[in-house]
Amino acid sequence: MLDLDTMATLRCCMADVACDTTLRLVRLDAEGPTWCAGADLRAVAAAPAGLAGVLASYAELLADLSECPIPVIAVVDGHVRGGGVGLLCTADLVVMGPRASVTLPEVRVGLWPMMVGALLGRVMSPRTAMALALTAERLDAAGCLRVALATHVGDEPRAIADELTATLLQGAPSAVRAGRGAWRAHAGLEALPLRERLHALARELAALAEGAEAEEGLRSFFEKRPPAW
Repeated sequence: MLDLDTMATLRCCMADVACDTTLRLVRLDAEGPTWCAGADLRAVAAAPAGLAGVLASYAELLADLSECPIPVIAVVDGHVRGGGVGLLCTADLVVMGPRASVTLPEVRVGLWPMMVGALLGRVMSPRTAMALALTAERLDAAGCLRVALATHVGDEPRAIADELTATLLQGAPSAVRAGRGAWRAHAGLEALPLRERLHALARELAALAEGAEAEEGLRSFFEKRPPAW
């Protein structure tokens, strides 16, 4: 769950990574049936005044991960929802197992995956990204591989990740850092720097979350009924 404490911990880890030139890669993994469930909707609903801070922290986390100076491997064998999809989009390699699934459910509760969209279009076609956001379709590992959200799929994702780790460590460290950084910089040349775009989208989402649709969406979510749009 992406609460403030979890995001702060992850950002501290990324700050350490940025300062330690001896590190070679970052590996994102999780235990249990859920890899990342996205934002804690109950916490957001209980503290609407703090929503802007939560979204700003999430924007900073995505930017930190995107600007990581070394390769990032995500190992997924559970459910990924909402904001968790953004974490996947920051990774260079995504290994998925048989229990992996990905959904962008925001539209069903009156919201929209604003910041996720800034990164989703980098790993798949903009039309496919829009379809996932509009339909809240649930993708299994094979579906994620088909749309390039996953790079590797197998029954033993951690074993695959171990093999990939060994392979990456065979590369020249300085070349990996310099080349990867250059490629990412050129791929991200848009009208605004990524961090500015993420914060602009965070403000858009904060405004959307204050509307009647989001209020009804969250209420229907907690009451386990279809929303009355």
